[in-house]
Amino acid sequence: MKKEDLILVIDMQKVYESGQPWACGNVTGAVWNISKLLDKVIEMENNAPSAMLTRFIAADQEDAVGVWSHYNEINREINEDPVMNEFIPEIARYVEEFPYYDKCTYSCFSQPYVRAAADKAMVHGGAIVLTGVVAECCVLSTFFQGTDLGYHFIYLTDACAGLDDETETAVVKVLEGLSPLHVEFMTTEEYLKAIDK
Repeated sequence: MKKEDLILVIDMQKVYESGQPWACGNVTGAVWNISKLLDKVIEMENNAPSAMLTRFIAADQEDAVGVWSHYNEINREINEDPVMNEFIPEIARYVEEFPYYDKCTYSCFSQPYVRAAADKAMVHGGAIVLTGVVAECCVLSTFFQGTDLGYHFIYLTDACAGLDDETETAVVKVLEGLSPLHVEFMTTEEYLKAIDK
């Protein structure tokens, strides 16, 4: 496995936890697998893939364009609750180890630092490893923008969570049509074994 991979941990925020407004059904499993993955990266030190985290933070209303202005109105109560924007506690501890960046669009690649890191991974033959939430929204949007930019992806099936099992399955079904050229599928354990060789 290429050691130049970039692991993206997408939007693992409290609003997606069980009982919260945008709860994702399998987020607990994703948290557990992402934690295993990041712990391994820390342990590996020099030959490890790079990793970074993102958060979705809605744009200020005066900066919101088009439909985003309507989005802000509909979701004002959630967006203005700072607790909902915080990282899930089990993930928050990794901001001491890895950079994190806020974005106000679904795709991570609208954030210039994330895009630069992905470009670097691509130049060095690495893949972009997708983890996080929401599978059918920010994760999928990141994939499609990255595909147009020429990136190759590894989709960790047990480290990405959608709103429910049905939407998670639908995302995989869509991506299967673009595999193996643009994306390959692994479990977290499979990826960990691959980078440990």
